[in-house]
Amino acid sequence: MLKTAVVGVRGVGRGHVQALTRHARANLVAVADIDTTAASALVDAVDARVCASLDELLDDVDGLDAVIIATPHYLHAPMSLAALERGLHVYVEKPIAIRISDADRMVEAADRAQRVLAVGHQYRTYAGNHRLKQIIDSGAIGQVQRVVWQWLETRPESYYDRDPWRSSWAHAGGGVLLNQASHDIDLLCWLLGPPEEVSATLMNRGHRHEVEDTAVATVRFASGALASLQFSTWDRCLNYRQIAGESGSILWQDERNANVPDRPEVFRIGRYERPLTELIGRKDAAGRAVPAWEDVDCGQVASPSLLDSFIDAALDGGIPITDGRSARVTTELICAILLAGIRREVIRLPVDRDLFDKLFDDLIAGRARLLSSS
Repeated sequence: MLKTAVVGVRGVGRGHVQALTRHARANLVAVADIDTTAASALVDAVDARVCASLDELLDDVDGLDAVIIATPHYLHAPMSLAALERGLHVYVEKPIAIRISDADRMVEAADRAQRVLAVGHQYRTYAGNHRLKQIIDSGAIGQVQRVVWQWLETRPESYYDRDPWRSSWAHAGGGVLLNQASHDIDLLCWLLGPPEEVSATLMNRGHRHEVEDTAVATVRFASGALASLQFSTWDRCLNYRQIAGESGSILWQDERNANVPDRPEVFRIGRYERPLTELIGRKDAAGRAVPAWEDVDCGQVASPSLLDSFIDAALDGGIPITDGRSARVTTELICAILLAGIRREVIRLPVDRDLFDKLFDDLIAGRARLLSSS
């Protein structure tokens, strides 16, 4: 049994506490939260120690094997590093860190300690996304050429008032990119491989905070695929995704949304009669290439749980589905989008760590700012 503690019991942390109390291969032995009253109420029915801080947890709880960190973004790196240095396995909620240099340190610390570092990018576990990856990896639509991906969901001021840390560079590390779109960006990196080059425009369209609420980016991947990305918490519009390959395309939007776990997961795949390279080169054909469309039902696709994947890796060895190295790729792309949008230039990966840290320090200090809608 993996003796596990949860740090941060609001929101997602509450779900981790509940999952651990009924897990077949793990025990909840402690929780840590600055609100010890709320923490005590949550674990009242189980035999778990309540601590007021991570330091108290690490110093006073004996026999601990692992921690789950579900705290505001700016605490992810220092808390993960402290736990790894004590020889604990770490599951940290997304993003892995708010600076790519911190993500580097976390991956290196996990390697030194020979401990598992997992990150909470749950889109990789949804059945529809597993089916999507199977289709792409099988070559059913040929080499991916182009991607259109947009996530547009309004977040009112009350959302930020409820958790004020989400509205600042110092505590959140960014707005829609790190807080919401990191799920989509992680999924794209998982599906398409490493990114190579980014251009972007970032704005705050009207929220009362300093971080971006709108991001538009063009990303070129090492595979040659080009992705056009739009993310916003300002407006609510059609959520549309298309992945176009040489031999066909995959399409889903709104109700055909493979990223909603409790909704039947269906998307459409369209296949050309022949690969586009053949159709375009034919001199005896006229008109447009028309794909034949069909629905793809993902209801029977088996997919792992993030928590199960982490616990199995910690107990049995191996790599969890959302390991630190792959999560670092996601954060690096987000950092590249921030650099490209604020410096207004094309950014090639890998990201210059010193350059990003300087920009981030300037954002925190108010020496660098986003475009505004005015």
